[in-house]
Amino acid sequence: MFCSIYDRQFWRHERYWKLANFHYEPLFNGTPFKGLVWRLGGARVGRRLFDDGAGYISEKSLTTIGDDCTLNAASRIQPHSQEDGTFKSDHVTIGNGCTLGINSLVHYGTQLGDGSVLETDGFLMKGEQTTPRTRWIGNPATELR
Repeated sequence: MFCSIYDRQFWRHERYWKLANFHYEPLFNGTPFKGLVWRLGGARVGRRLFDDGAGYISEKSLTTIGDDCTLNAASRIQPHSQEDGTFKSDHVTIGNGCTLGINSLVHYGTQLGDGSVLETDGFLMKGEQTTPRTRWIGNPATELR
């Protein structure tokens, strides 16, 4: 999806995701309750999520996280972007058993295959799809061979 920043829908959406983030999530870092917190915000989260302090999931309703995943400190999931005066958003799907490294960023329209790892400081660009059980590193992220 995309729309102009002058569109009324953009401002409704912008207000929603800024006001919906009350910054209470850090209280649950490293606990089994962090997945529940994300679910209450609208994200689809599988079983046994270990979240050691993900920075944020900006649009929880566009995010799906599989079973047995790990989100490390300061990792971020951002299913939207503003490019050239246009607001764009798309779903982010993180498969089962995936790991987001420290300070990593997953952009909109991406899919991480089951068992994929986005290494520390990695940036998975918009539209990327990782194959199962691969490691990705860098900015922009490329497959580590």
